[in-house]
Amino acid sequence: MTLASRYLWGRKLRTFLTTLAVMFGVLVIFAMNILIPTLLEAFQGNLRAASHQVDVTVSLKTGESFASSVWRKVKGIEGVQAAAGSLNRTLNIPDNYFPKSAGLSVLALVGIDPAAAQTVRDYSLKQGRFLRADDTTAALITLSLAEQLGLNLGDTLSLPTADGAVKLKLVGLLPARTLPGNEEVLVALSEAQRLLDLPDRINTLEANFDSTDPARRAATQQALAQQLGKNYQLGALSSGGELLASFQTGQTAFDLLGVMALLMGGFIIFNTFRTIVAERRHDIGMLRAVGASRGTILGMILIEGLLQGVLGTLAGLALGYLLGAGLLSLLSPIFAQFLHIKTGAPVIEPAVVMVSVALGVGVTLAAGLLPALSASRVTPLE
Repeated sequence: MTLASRYLWGRKLRTFLTTLAVMFGVLVIFAMNILIPTLLEAFQGNLRAASHQVDVTVSLKTGESFASSVWRKVKGIEGVQAAAGSLNRTLNIPDNYFPKSAGLSVLALVGIDPAAAQTVRDYSLKQGRFLRADDTTAALITLSLAEQLGLNLGDTLSLPTADGAVKLKLVGLLPARTLPGNEEVLVALSEAQRLLDLPDRINTLEANFDSTDPARRAATQQALAQQLGKNYQLGALSSGGELLASFQTGQTAFDLLGVMALLMGGFIIFNTFRTIVAERRHDIGMLRAVGASRGTILGMILIEGLLQGVLGTLAGLALGYLLGAGLLSLLSPIFAQFLHIKTGAPVIEPAVVMVSVALGVGVTLAAGLLPALSASRVTPLE
């Protein structure tokens, strides 16, 4: 300990530069690997939004509504990343209710939970704002429906219900509908339940899984089926579908980036510390000549590596997080503008922290130990 502290303190610039190399290696590893989960989730969310698909949908076999408590059951199942309940009903439009030029005979009234819905789907607004939980007379429609009805943002849409016509203010416009099916009018879930006289009821649950691994997805789907019982039916995204294949391709690409970051960071640490120890063959020979044992030499090198590894790793973790958060803040507007991808905050997983610490400290110790063993075998005379 005395020899190690004297050496480090007596060669401040070398100590600083070596610790800096450790810090930079950990920084690269940590920053890259806290970005990857966020980018992967954004990538998958964008693909789902483009294809209007989720991993699984839950409904009663009879098509009727069911209690919202089922939603809480689904969210608590292991492997379910996010879930959202909705109430969807088809409205028959009377003749001459809308202008004949609109050509509308049916519309779908869809009640969604504004916060939960955005965790399973990406609603890219073209104009206005998204729904809020306390909205009572607000609605979202597509640009195509707005054009059919001759409506603009801020106008009022009248819909026929059992209690008469209901007027909804258009607070946001979604992209034009490209898939076949009825045009939808999105309102807050509580408002849809009130209009349809179905308090605390939903008729569809949508959920996304936290993995693209086929075995884990199958296990999650089986757990869902067992938890819900035989009265419910699951509509799942096929494991062999093109969308899931895109997910798996993206997962592989991001995993490759993580491995490259690990290899690059580990190489920086190993090469720097190995070079430093190899340059000290003369110092080690001098210590051996005045009576230092091979164990003393090894202990000194390991303590130096431990001290520099710990300091460099702590600094690397802190700066790596700042770098990851900074990159996301810079890239998020670019992704949103050009790729229509929304990114979240950096994701710190325990495994990433443990790998960063293991490489920062472990590689430093290994990088010092291997050349120190070689140098300690050299005779003092040589």
